[in-house]
Amino acid sequence: MKKIKKFLLTIAMTMALGTSAFAASGFEFLFQLAGGLGVVIPTKEAKDLKYNGGVSADADISAQIGYMISVKDGFGISVLGELGYSWDMYSYSIGVVGDGSGSSGGLDVQLKESSLLLYFHSFKLGLLPKFNIGFGGRHGLAIGIGGGVKIPIAGELMSSSGGNAITVSTPLKRQDITDFFSPSVIGYMKVTFDYYLFFTDNIGMNFGLYLGGDFGLKQKETKIGGDAFDIGLQLGFRFGPKA
Repeated sequence: MKKIKKFLLTIAMTMALGTSAFAASGFEFLFQLAGGLGVVIPTKEAKDLKYNGGVSADADISAQIGYMISVKDGFGISVLGELGYSWDMYSYSIGVVGDGSGSSGGLDVQLKESSLLLYFHSFKLGLLPKFNIGFGGRHGLAIGIGGGVKIPIAGELMSSSGGNAITVSTPLKRQDITDFFSPSVIGYMKVTFDYYLFFTDNIGMNFGLYLGGDFGLKQKETKIGGDAFDIGLQLGFRFGPKA
C-alpha cells in the first residue's frame, strides 16, 4: 500500500512539474511586413558573358503560424510555418563582350551600356523555427533560422540600353516562367532577429531584422541568372504565449 501511495505521489508530482514547465506553451500566430535591399551574385555562366550583379530588393507580407513549446521559464522553441506574398527584384548590368571592332562593334557598344531587371510576384511557403528568450515582464527576443520556396506567379523582364535610350518590357506569366527558367521557383533561406514588446500575456508587436539569401532563377539553356543576399527590416503583430 505504501509503495502504491509513493508511486501515485511520484506521478502527481511529475504531472505538476510538467504542467508548470509547459504552462506557457501554446498556439502562435504572427502577421508581418518586411522589406530590404541587397546584391545580386551572378552565375559563372552570366559572368562569362559579362553580366555584373546589381542591386536586389524584396518585400513581403506573410503570416507565420505554429506552436511554441516552453522548455523552461524564459526559454521556448517555436515551430512555425510561413506563407504569404513576396515581391522580388534582381538587376544586372552588361559589360563589353568584345573590342568594338568588326561587324559586332555596334552590338558591343550597345551591350556596354545595357541593364537587365527582373521582377517577380510570388507565393511564399516555408518553415521558420524560432528560439524565444523572455526577459521578464513585457520584453522578449526571438532568433529564427529557416527557409522555403517562392513560387513566381507573374513577373516582368526589362532590358534597357542607355546609349540608345531603348527600354523593352516583357510581362511574364507563370507559364512563361516555367518555360524559360529552370528551376522555376526561388529557394530562400533566412535568419531573423526579433524584439517583442507585449501588451498582454498573449498579444504583442515585433520589431526585427533579417538576413536572407535567394537561390534565383536561371535561364534554361544559358544558365544566365544569379542568387541574391539581402538585409532588411520587419514589423509585425504577434499572438501567442511569452517565453
